[in-house]
Amino acid sequence: MKKNILPIVLSASAATFALVATSCGSKNGDRIVEYEGEQFFKPTLHNIVADTVFEFDGTKVETTRISRYDSIDDSNNFISLNIYADISNKEINGEIAKYIEHAVNAFSQDSITSMPVDSVISIDAARMVNVADTTISYFTTNVIPQALSDSVIAVNLAIDVKPVWANSQFVTYSMSSQAYYGGAHGDDDFYLQTYDAKSGRPMGFYNLVPASKQDAVRQQLLDIISRSHNMDVANYLKSVNEWAGNQGADVWTEQTFPIAHVALTNQGYVFCYPKYTIAPGSDGCPVYIVPVKK
Repeated sequence: MKKNILPIVLSASAATFALVATSCGSKNGDRIVEYEGEQFFKPTLHNIVADTVFEFDGTKVETTRISRYDSIDDSNNFISLNIYADISNKEINGEIAKYIEHAVNAFSQDSITSMPVDSVISIDAARMVNVADTTISYFTTNVIPQALSDSVIAVNLAIDVKPVWANSQFVTYSMSSQAYYGGAHGDDDFYLQTYDAKSGRPMGFYNLVPASKQDAVRQQLLDIISRSHNMDVANYLKSVNEWAGNQGADVWTEQTFPIAHVALTNQGYVFCYPKYTIAPGSDGCPVYIVPVKK
């Protein structure tokens, strides 16, 4: 049993994400970022398999919602899954399945499905139901009993994966998980992930941002982050390097400042950072939006 959560599930705080330069919601109240700190939810509808259609600016994403919940002994020991499997793109489902397994593997060295992490996996929506049920069964028959045997006060995992934006080329999902295995705080993971709408291939900075604009976007990102700390870029880089303990060749510059996750939405490029990567834990998981310049 692993009691230390892996980097995929990072420590949570009560702070909310800071969205810089633009709001996280549209005039219609639609939110693409729904992080509210350490708030474990228990769905009122525990067992759902239902087709659900999302529409983003005229682009439809047809999904199957798979909601599962199970607990042992009391409400402190539970697992909750709320997943929207893509009906038309099996490769996106394969990436979602990897995310689920990675989150569960933070509790145990055992692999649930022995998925090849570095390979493309095709899973249809119907099989995703089996993935969810297998995950629930594994957690309730292995992880929770082991935690009870270890006298852990509580163990729980909530995973939520859903589309938040799409156009004819891309589909962007919100990927989030919350985990707890005793201790003072739970652990969170959150980011947006953009996929190629046809191949299902995960997209990143170098294939979402045109090469001719990458330097400018990096600079704009640093400008936004620096202003959020009431600093200019030079002073922010000095401060964050001191905080991170970077020295010599490891010192972050305008050209090498890390990019953890970047996704595309109707608001622009959304940069998501795991907790502790560029800021203290009190800052939570920072999110910054760089508008797309045409």
